[in-house]
Amino acid sequence: MSGIAASGVPLGSPALLVFGAIVRRDIGLLAFSLVACGIAATVATFQFAIFTSFVAASAAAPRFLAADAWITDRGAACFDFPSPLPEGYAGPLAAILPGARFDRVVMGFASYVSPGGARGNVAVIGSDGSGLAPRAFRSDVSEAARLGLDDGGEASIGGVTMQAAGTTDRLATYLGAPYALLRYETAQALLGMPADTGSYLAVHFPDGVPADLKARLARIEARYPEINARTGAEFEASSAAYWQGKTGAGAAILLAAVLASLLMALLLVNDIGRFVQRREADLVSMIGHGASSGQLAVLLGLIGVLLVGASLAQVLVAVPLLDAGFALLVAALALGVAITLATSALRRFPPDAIFRS
Repeated sequence: MSGIAASGVPLGSPALLVFGAIVRRDIGLLAFSLVACGIAATVATFQFAIFTSFVAASAAAPRFLAADAWITDRGAACFDFPSPLPEGYAGPLAAILPGARFDRVVMGFASYVSPGGARGNVAVIGSDGSGLAPRAFRSDVSEAARLGLDDGGEASIGGVTMQAAGTTDRLATYLGAPYALLRYETAQALLGMPADTGSYLAVHFPDGVPADLKARLARIEARYPEINARTGAEFEASSAAYWQGKTGAGAAILLAAVLASLLMALLLVNDIGRFVQRREADLVSMIGHGASSGQLAVLLGLIGVLLVGASLAQVLVAVPLLDAGFALLVAALALGVAITLATSALRRFPPDAIFRS
């Protein structure tokens, strides 16, 4: 009898004691497996984090404005590329959406001059719900250095002197021009929009979203075929889908995350399979001395949990806990597959092999 049997650990003892003996004897092999699985898990998690960030940035503006529904021109598929929409729709739509608050929203691009004189462009968002003064604007905190606003100060947007009024962490974009949130009337004027025309109507329900909202929006589209009426989630999804379709980046990033996840799963399956091969004689001895299939499954599960837990520990060093949830999901699935395959492999041992042990 080899390995575990020679170590003096009773074969009928709990799987935890056997697991401890295995760790002490196979620490070198386990260390290599831990590093390999950890690298694969970290790559998969990073790729998934990039993908989720890409999707979030693709619809950052409508998500920030947090409307329950959006009224847009029929041709507007993405928030960043609006079509003119008359403000007058708010009146008749109020009859179909009683209790709703309609915030006018305008979006367009304007020149920008930083407090230090650096020139560029910004994507202007004007909203009735901005809560800003007529000559104030807000941008994402990640754009502070790019806009020259590390210390605040006055800047010029569309030739109009504006005062920086703080930052937010929910307007990050890869559009090429940072978002600048303004009061609706100010944005409408500096973008040169007609007085009765904006880009969108953001619909809010202060007293709660009606249960039949989708049916009401369908009635709006049937009555006014020149506009789209969508829920907030639908418009966010449409904006994100537009960018993913145009760039193809989202699919490529997600594919990289899936491939890295599959690599981690294959490594985990392979490592548990190698463990079964290396400890075949010991496992046969355990079976011959009355170990149940449940005890063997617990032992294999402990090995898998060690690999998964150590891999996740490496991931948590590099990425936020929220993003590590993706690696945890992949690891849990891989662990289940690995234990199932390893348990099946144990059934191939013939009875005579057990008695020879």
